[in-house]
Amino acid sequence: MPEFKKLQRALVYTVTQHAGTYRDGEAAVPYACHPVEVMLTLRFEAGVTDENTLAAALLHDTVEGTPSTIEEISNIFGAEVAEIVANVTRVEPEDSEIKGLNKDEVWMLRTKMLLDEIAEMPKEALLIKLSDRLSNIKESEKTRSGYKLERYRRQTVWILQAIPRETQPKLWNAIAAVIGMTEEEVQAAERFKFEA
Repeated sequence: MPEFKKLQRALVYTVTQHAGTYRDGEAAVPYACHPVEVMLTLRFEAGVTDENTLAAALLHDTVEGTPSTIEEISNIFGAEVAEIVANVTRVEPEDSEIKGLNKDEVWMLRTKMLLDEIAEMPKEALLIKLSDRLSNIKESEKTRSGYKLERYRRQTVWILQAIPRETQPKLWNAIAAVIGMTEEEVQAAERFKFEA
């Protein structure tokens, strides 16, 4: 049985780095619960046992949401984990790119950038992205409403269009189920792509 020592270090690091931050919604839990859920979903729902992938799942939001850097993650957890984390870390638009845009236009630009990033991701990163989106959409269904929820669902459909179902059918289907996609809509999602 593997000892997963790197995974244990990643868990401690993640909890430490995200200390003092919380998820959205009423009676919000500590933020670190989210990367733990993403990792556990990969392990027990998707059957992933590769320690580097599981460690990267725990670390997937550290560069976006904490002072951590890819260099630091590489020094502590190795180049392979750092590369996976780099692949799932979102690139934000420059100020010059969003100058003069309204909130919806900024959201569309960020969505396009996300989908472009997904198109270049290796399988390990795509697995984390699916697990991350499953966690986020389940939470969004409880913490968002109206326009913000509909917009997040729409983005989720575009993500499903960008990630082939065969990447991890169980996670892909679980996301589709949360947003209530019919089998016809699932088939359409596999045929059509995001158009900005």
